[in-house]
Amino acid sequence: MSGNCRFALDENRRVIDTVSVANSGKGYCHKGDPEDDKYLRERVLMVRLGEMIDKLLRPSGEEHEPFNEGRHSIWLPLLHTIRASHLNTFDPALSIEHRSGGKLKCQNEPPAQDFTSLALFRDDVECLLRDLYGDVESEALDSIVGAVFRIVKQFTKYVCPDLCKEHEDAEDLDYIFGIGRPEGYAISSGQWRDGMVAKRDLILRVYEVQQEPSAFSDYTIDFANRFSQQWDCSLNSVRGLVLCNLESSPDLRDRLQRSPALTRIFSNGII
Repeated sequence: MSGNCRFALDENRRVIDTVSVANSGKGYCHKGDPEDDKYLRERVLMVRLGEMIDKLLRPSGEEHEPFNEGRHSIWLPLLHTIRASHLNTFDPALSIEHRSGGKLKCQNEPPAQDFTSLALFRDDVECLLRDLYGDVESEALDSIVGAVFRIVKQFTKYVCPDLCKEHEDAEDLDYIFGIGRPEGYAISSGQWRDGMVAKRDLILRVYEVQQEPSAFSDYTIDFANRFSQQWDCSLNSVRGLVLCNLESSPDLRDRLQRSPALTRIFSNGII
């Protein structure tokens, strides 16, 4: 292997990454396939991207499946989007010269929309791309990360609506604190109401996740842990929110009846 090559194959034709040990053994190269750095990089990308989609969509208590049609249906367009991007023209040697630290810069107290399940997935994809293609600021990288996020968000809107709603609720909550609101713009009564409803629904979601973590994905569990550090998601908080909003929110009653964790709180007949 030449000094400026990043990837190699072991005796079992598994891809070895000489820069990021965590990637080693993740990809497999079939006999007769190309063995150049660009192709081997793509083999690693395929597997690592699949792992992240699994982490986003698979409940933590569910056994890993070698093939899941739903997850495959989002993995494939994301993979082809990255393949078709200008990012894929980058020489693998660039990732050796500009090595990634493995973490993105973040605020001390990031807004809720920056650590939703979808946002955590997006950040991990960006870290992966910076690792494989080079930790450099480029339009190509920003463009592809944005495209990946929009594709996944639209996908979850129809396939996993709770993930899409979680992110949109976080945006509505952040908006009433000025995040995402154009400078000089006032907030309307409707936007304030949307933000408060979003806050209520996020607290209820976090309580559900903490009560039944095996029913939710790893990214969602991470979101719940972070959100509960900023907001009170305790049993007493949830009970108070429900009692205050039950009469004025018919949709809340439906949600309580669909949620085992929330139904248990009011098993005495309130709902």
